[in-house]
Amino acid sequence: MKNKKKFTIAGIIVSTLIVLSLIVNATLLQPKTDIGKTQDINGLNITVTNTELVNQSSKIRVQFKVKNNTKQTTGIGAGNFHIKVGKKDYQMTGGDNFGQEIAKGETITGNGYYKIPKKQEETLLIYTSPEGETWTWNLGKVDEE
Repeated sequence: MKNKKKFTIAGIIVSTLIVLSLIVNATLLQPKTDIGKTQDINGLNITVTNTELVNQSSKIRVQFKVKNNTKQTTGIGAGNFHIKVGKKDYQMTGGDNFGQEIAKGETITGNGYYKIPKKQEETLLIYTSPEGETWTWNLGKVDEE
């Protein structure tokens, strides 16, 4: 009878450890991206809200939200951004790309369309300010899911 209790307790402990390790591994192995991350760029709060492939192609749509916290009207558009995969840069391509002036205190949303290779592991979105400064968002691996 004592051996049966020991085996039962040992089984419960082993099962609990297996479940906990699966949960920890699943959490740690989730791809880390900057989607949803807001960066303050000289008074512009820029957030990448979503990314998706367009028509299962090698074209990506990046959705932006931009708030102007400066003291003046400021212009920004999809052309201020580009994609980097590995060592290669990919520029904006055809689509309903956003680009406009934003009054102080206003927020806009819009899309940017960029070419990307069909196979990529890490896709970076890079913003270049008019002064030449750069900021980066890690978009992770972009696929149809």
